[in-house]
Amino acid sequence: MYNVIRIGDKDVPMLSMASVDLYYRHIFHEDPMKIQSSKDFDTGDLLNFVSQMGFVLAKFAELKDRKEMLKLNEDSYLEWLDQFERVDYMNALADIRATYEGQSVPMSDSKKKDVEQTE
Repeated sequence: MYNVIRIGDKDVPMLSMASVDLYYRHIFHEDPMKIQSSKDFDTGDLLNFVSQMGFVLAKFAELKDRKEMLKLNEDSYLEWLDQFERVDYMNALADIRATYEGQSVPMSDSKKKDVEQTE
């Protein structure tokens, strides 16, 4: 599933494919399926997981050479995350989660207006 997520003033392409869970495991050293199925999985865990998965989805869309995905780590996640304001990133988490789960993200009203004006 490919979506472009608006985070603050940036449009961030994100791509979710079957292999993103494996890349997540490689980067964060945790199994995303175990995290999500854990009985101790609370709201804070969910926000952290979706935040980290947003990084994986964005890098998966950006990097054409999949070998580059294997060079990513938690430090590269933190560097990437620092380009966004906290509130903007938190507001985008629902769209990131929808992309991860394979759902289309509806266009925001401002994007709809931009499309209508160009047509």
